[in-house]
Amino acid sequence: MARMNGGKALIESLYSHGVDTVFGVLGSTLFRPYDALCDRTDIRLITPRGEDGALHMADAYARVTGKVGVGMVTVGAGAVASLSAMGEAYAESWPVLNIVTQVPTPYLDQERGVYHECRDQMAMFRPVTGWTRRVTRAAEIPEVIGEAFFRMKSGRPRPVMLEIPADVFNAEDDVTLPTPRTPAAPRADAAEIARVAELLLNAKQPLLWAGGGVVKAGAGAELQALAELLQAPILSTNGSKGIVPDDHPLMLGNLLTMAWTVESKLIETADVMLAVGTRFSERATRSRRKDAEIDVTGRSAKGWTMRMPKTLIHVDIDPGEFGKNYRPTLALESDAKFALQDLLAALRARKIPPRQSRLAEVAAIREEAWRELRQRVPEEMKLLESIRSVLPRDAIVAAQSIVGHWARYVLEMYQPGSFLFANSFGSMGFAFHAAIGAKIGQPGRPVVAFCGDGGFMFGCGEMATIAHYRLNIPIVIINNGGYKILNNTQRRRFGRTIGTELTNPDFVKFGESFGFRALRVTGANDLAPALGEALAADRPTLIEVPIEFTPYR
Repeated sequence: MARMNGGKALIESLYSHGVDTVFGVLGSTLFRPYDALCDRTDIRLITPRGEDGALHMADAYARVTGKVGVGMVTVGAGAVASLSAMGEAYAESWPVLNIVTQVPTPYLDQERGVYHECRDQMAMFRPVTGWTRRVTRAAEIPEVIGEAFFRMKSGRPRPVMLEIPADVFNAEDDVTLPTPRTPAAPRADAAEIARVAELLLNAKQPLLWAGGGVVKAGAGAELQALAELLQAPILSTNGSKGIVPDDHPLMLGNLLTMAWTVESKLIETADVMLAVGTRFSERATRSRRKDAEIDVTGRSAKGWTMRMPKTLIHVDIDPGEFGKNYRPTLALESDAKFALQDLLAALRARKIPPRQSRLAEVAAIREEAWRELRQRVPEEMKLLESIRSVLPRDAIVAAQSIVGHWARYVLEMYQPGSFLFANSFGSMGFAFHAAIGAKIGQPGRPVVAFCGDGGFMFGCGEMATIAHYRLNIPIVIINNGGYKILNNTQRRRFGRTIGTELTNPDFVKFGESFGFRALRVTGANDLAPALGEALAADRPTLIEVPIEFTPYR
């Protein structure tokens, strides 16, 4: 037990839980914890230019490191600005801790006009967090921090918001720093594993579907081993790109909803599907069948129109996902790594003979799917294939815009957590912010941001953050003068547009003003060489590419 103020208790509690980086924007109610950071030099403070950027960076940091991302923002306006980023982390199930200040305790929730006052601030965060808690005494801080980390590491990870009034930071108290607790992950029992093993053994055309839960469990090696043992093709999603390298002969990646070939020749012919760590989201289950329904926004196919195999085995750490979108034949509540390890052990114990190779079949499906896409979107395919040719194998890519849209499907990735995308909450500006957080978390790996001109302008002030911390990040801005995915949809549905054409700055001059290498290439053919040079440069590079893609259906 030691005597310390609440600000120091917070920083020491974070350190005791292994925190080495905090993304924070200072406000007048944060002086005490910031002062404590001066003494704790083994925690790095990253100061973005906005709270949404800070929490997006913390989210990306969590995605590429496997650690908890930590943000620290001030009451009121700062808290509100961080909400969108918390929604993104919640939607994608990443452990992000947002420490938010409050006005002094005597003035809480009274609307007396205290500076930055925000009535019932925690209520704003409840829809986008797994847990919220207000701290009332400095002595509570270590216990509450411990509970927050325990919750973020228990079951399905969700972001957490802690609210700490300014006077609690200033008050001194006797503080005890507890030992961090390690939660036990759920594990299916032997009888359930045996039943799944039997179904997989008897399957003639087994298929594996890997969601983001496999990434969070660090179970890529087990997934690959199971696929090879069963000769089962693997499908990934936006959230699991790279869980097994995309050039593995059994991996078909995230092509499912974009290529009818994969749906018709795998989903509709499989007799057993093992789906692990997935919620079967709307975007991941859009059928390309011609008779699939059109949804209310006019898309060619809506979610949950994919026809699943007759036998569907669903493994997830969150039992609340079972039957939500597809009713499984068998559901197992388990950590993905445990489930795959136990299945491998059960199958190997039976000493099954080698199964007939399906490598040629998978290769043929992949090639046909790529031909289908090259015919459908030739410009995008050519651009992304040229980008992949200059990216190092271990590159981390953060992407939005039309390039980001197609990168989800065709940009091959070879490591889990290497592709950062605003999958379901869809925060504009995410890609640019996420690239910064990823570079902070993995400074030794190349990180590239692909942004649209509209999305980039949502958070372009973070150019200053890149310059301040001397982060060598190539930033590619696809400049088509507006929100062109939305613009094209307007034209297709209504024959006219509104609110989707934008006026932009001179991006090259903008980049140069921050000391970046900055250049404008003339079109898609020149992007890959310029990107290759940017990756080899000794300072950050901004590349503007004026591109107009042909609208597609």
